[in-house]
Amino acid sequence: MKKFIHIKNILSQIIFWGIINIVLIPRAFALQGETTGTTLTNPLNAQSFSDLVLSIAKLAAQIGIPIAAIFIIYSGLLFVAARGNEDQLIKAKTNFMWAMIGTAILLGAWVIADAISTTIKNF
Repeated sequence: MKKFIHIKNILSQIIFWGIINIVLIPRAFALQGETTGTTLTNPLNAQSFSDLVLSIAKLAAQIGIPIAAIFIIYSGLLFVAARGNEDQLIKAKTNFMWAMIGTAILLGAWVIADAISTTIKNF
């Protein structure tokens, strides 16, 4: 019974603060723009959907390439640590193969997004 009361209390607090956020936060932003003369700007710097997709693909590549390099280095360490053991060599080869496939998919998505964006802009 005590747990039910506790959960009910937490749920009522979540609902209360959710309503406060829905009602007051947008009004606060609107008032801030009116009093200070500032407006909200587009942080994405994308003028079209193709620009948005291209910027997302570029961001994914910028984050993913260092991670892919770490996995390639890790698979190289697995090759060195295998020291001729067939089971560990198979594990190292599999790890290297998946690291290369992931890198190819990552770079391929960026290239495809760039090609589509360029094609759409030329029309």
